[in-house]
Amino acid sequence: DAGLSEIADGCPLLEKLDLCQCPLITDKVLVAVAKKCPNLTSLTIESCANICNEGLQVIGRSCPKLKSLTIKDCLHVGDQGIVSLVSSASSCLERIKLQALNISGIVLAVIGHYGKNLIDLSLNGLQNVGEKGFWVMGNALGLQKLRSITINCCNGLTDKGLQA
Repeated sequence: DAGLSEIADGCPLLEKLDLCQCPLITDKVLVAVAKKCPNLTSLTIESCANICNEGLQVIGRSCPKLKSLTIKDCLHVGDQGIVSLVSSASSCLERIKLQALNISGIVLAVIGHYGKNLIDLSLNGLQNVGEKGFWVMGNALGLQKLRSITINCCNGLTDKGLQA
């Protein structure tokens, strides 16, 4: 945490941050990046077991230029963190990729409502998202600019959800 926090302090123009398989990194790093790097446009967090909702909430509030978000295989990231980030950073978000997360249909409903600038959406291995989540996302009328959607291994996707 200390090393990446120092990098955030020294790199206020940082635009892209990829954290992949960093088991010792915690929300403290995301909070430091959010406070010191307001120009962040791309964030990838993959297989970081100690990243939770708090860091994502602060990123959403403090990084208004965020265009691309990828969160994959982070056990402690849930609805609260992603909902807060998406609803706060919705004015610029163009790409969202969510994979192997413990989230519910609430996240999809928020994406459907706030995703007004979203052009690319990828949802993979979201086992706890039910049919209603996909249906609400499709009927929320916020995805008017969406050009590409990828959905894999999401058991809740049904014909009804696709029709929406």
